Amino acid sequence: MSKLIAISSGIEDSTLSPGTIPCSVLNISFVNLCNKFGAEVVIVPPQNLSIEFSSSNFDRLILTGGGDINPSIYGAKVDTKTTRISDERDKTELNLLKIAETNSIKTLAICRGHQLLNVYKGGTLHQHIADNFDTEIEHLQINEATSQHIHNINILEQTLLSEVTTDNNVGVNSIHHQVINDLGQDLKVNAMSEDNLIEGIESTSEWEAIGIQWHPENLLDDDITNELMKWLLS
Repeated sequence: MSKLIAISSGIEDSTLSPGTIPCSVLNISFVNLCNKFGAEVVIVPPQNLSIEFSSSNFDRLILTGGGDINPSIYGAKVDTKTTRISDERDKTELNLLKIAETNSIKTLAICRGHQLLNVYKGGTLHQHIADNFDTEIEHLQINEATSQHIHNINILEQTLLSEVTTDNNVGVNSIHHQVINDLGQDLKVNAMSEDNLIEGIESTSEWEAIGIQWHPENLLDDDITNELMKWLLS
C-alpha cells in the first residue's frame, strides 16, 4: 500500500477570475517527486485555526520552501530584507511538526521547512546571509539556476544523513537568503556548505526528521534525491 505524504503549502496572490486573489500554492515538482516513488499526496494549506490530525491522517510529512518565517517566533525583530511572512503558514507548519514529532512521523523539511524545524526546536536564524557572512557563493539563485548545482555540501559522519546517502560530498542547488544561526534542542548538524554555512540538520531523538537547505524537488535525477525519498518512504 502506498504511503500518504502530507505536504505543506504557501499563500501567494494569483490572477484568477474575477481578479487577483490569495491562493494556496505548491510547486507541482513536490507532487511529481512523491509520485515518482509511488507515494500519494495530501496538500495542507495555511490555516487560521489550529489543525488537529490524528497520526492516521498521514504517513509522512514534507515541509516545503517559501517565504520567510516571522522572526518574532525566535525572539528577533523583522529585518528589512525579511519578506513574504505568513503567520497562518507559520502556525500551520509548526502544528504539523508537533503532530509529526508526537507521533514519530518521518519528516523531510526542505529550505524554509529546514529552517522552521530548527525554529520549532528553539533555534534561531540569520535573516540575511550577506549581512552576516563574507562569502563568494550567491546562495539565492533563481530561474533556470534552480535545477543546477551551485555549490557542494559536505555530509558529516555519524549522522542519519550519512547513513542515508552514499556520497559525502555532493552538488546542490541554492535558493535561500537566510540560514540557521543557533541550533535548536535535540538537533545536530548533518551537512555544511563549502563556505561553512549549515546546509542540513536532523533530530537526535527517536523522531526521524531531516532538514535540508537545498531543493531536491528540482533535482529529481540526483542520487541524493533518490536516497532521501527512499529513506522517507521506508
